[in-house]
Parts: sequence; C-alpha cells; structure tokens
Amino acid sequence: MAISSEQEVRLFLHLADSLHFARSAKALHMSPSALTRAVQKLERELGQPLFQRSKRRVALTRAGEIFRDYARAQLVAHARLQEALATERRMPTGELRVACTVTACHSVLPRLLARCRERYPGIHLQLSTSDAARCMQALENDEVDLAVVPEPEPPPAELRFVRLTHTDLSFIAPAADGDLARRARLGGGHWSGLPLILARRGVDRQRIDAWLEQLGARPEIYAEVDGNEAILAMVALGCGVGVVPELVRRDSPFRGRIQQVKVEPRPRGYHVSLCAKSRTLSRRTAAAFWELAPAAF
Repeated sequence: MAISSEQEVRLFLHLADSLHFARSAKALHMSPSALTRAVQKLERELGQPLFQRSKRRVALTRAGEIFRDYARAQLVAHARLQEALATERRMPTGELRVACTVTACHSVLPRLLARCRERYPGIHLQLSTSDAARCMQALENDEVDLAVVPEPEPPPAELRFVRLTHTDLSFIAPAADGDLARRARLGGGHWSGLPLILARRGVDRQRIDAWLEQLGARPEIYAEVDGNEAILAMVALGCGVGVVPELVRRDSPFRGRIQQVKVEPRPRGYHVSLCAKSRTLSRRTAAAFWELAPAAF
C-alpha cells in the first residue's frame, strides 16, 4: 500500500463499514485500544481525522469517505497485481537472447526450442549463431542472455552450466582422396607433414592440441578457421584432414563429399551445454528456459 500497510487499510475498511469500534475489534481479534491506535496512525499519516467519534455514534468524516474509496480501489489493484505476478511465475513472458553455434542450432536446440514454445509461448527467443568462442565472448559481454557452447575446462566461476549432450571429436578427410585418409588412419610418422585444418580457438582446438602433443605428432597446419562449417568446406574441397565434433560430421550437408577417418587413440570429446551468468537466472524468463533444458534431453 502506498500510504500504509495492507493490514491497517483492511482494519480501517472494516471499521468504516461497521462504524463500531468494539464490534470491529472483536471481529478482527484485537482490542478496541489497538484498533484505535491503528486508526490514529492512519490519521497522522493522512493529516486529517477519518472518523467523528461521540459517546453515541461513530461516523466517517469527508476525508474518511474519500480514503475509504481510495482504500477499496487500492485493495482491488493490489489483488490484481498479485494475480498478475502469480501468472507471470506460471507463464513468464519476455525476450531472451541466445547465442549458439550453427551445430547446436541444427542438433540440440530444436528440441529445447520446441519445448519452450509449447510450455511458454510468451517467451520470444532471438538466436544469433557464431563459433563457440565468439558465443562465449558475447555471453561474457552481456550481449546475450544464454549460450549453447562446448563446456570449457575449468568452467568460469561466474557461469552456470546445464549439459545438453556429449560429442566425440571426429577426423574427416576428402571422400575422393584415399591417401590423406590412409595417412591419417596409420598415424605415427605418416602424420609428418599431413595437412590439417583446425579451429582457430575454442575447446575443439584445445583438445586436438593436447592430443597432438601427447602423441608427438607433427602435422602441417594447413589452415586455422572460425567455425566447423569452414573446416567441412575445406576438407570437402580436398585441402586436407579436419577435426570436427561428431555432431557436426553426422548432420553435415557435406556428408557425401567427406569420409570419417578412424584414428586411435582419438582426442577427448566434450559436453555441449547451456550456460548463463548466475544473475541472469534471477530473471523469471531466463530461469524458466533454463529449467526446461534437462527435461528436453
């Protein structure tokens, strides 16, 4: 209530209807003196008497009549506010900005987005696609609210993650070049000078760099690119061997022009996760979308 507490206003309204201190006090389970003090407090706040009191009767003053109408309207408005807030808790509305890789947009997001549309039609999503590192940067810079990215190790302390799926890393070679595939499959010294197309940055690159160092392999880094789609395109063109998430290879439009190469041991895969800052999840819209993620998978 803008002028006094809801409880005090309700006390006033009961008395304004009964015009009897003892009767209202009994109905409200309080003493007449406590009811009198509550009325006096209201009168001090308003700067005007609300009741005319005599030994025989109690009546509303003109100020009391005005305040009675105001108080009734305020209680109705307060009830509507509570109803609206309750509805918002059940059915959040608003805009959410989500950054994701093209891979995530094709593989893990459709199920989550469909569940969001079904459950919360008032949530409007704005999707932006980029490579994983740029998505993470956009999240850190508050350019987006959530991001679907490979989960970094160690995860930043200010971010929260919910895992959506796991993907292995796959080696791919041009379908028309059996020699590149053979050299990659044999490993060891056959990797010397092998043209390799890698992501410029991100978890994928960290995994393959660690793997190459562990094996002592010395390929030729033919190209470093942003995004798995560029790796797929260059491999399809015959430029070299690439490393992409299995999710990407499996759903790629270049499937007919590339071949998977079984290389053992293979580099470690990673989790694809929905991530957000903790303070973002204090917003009901973001929290509602976040809570859908585990159920969607």
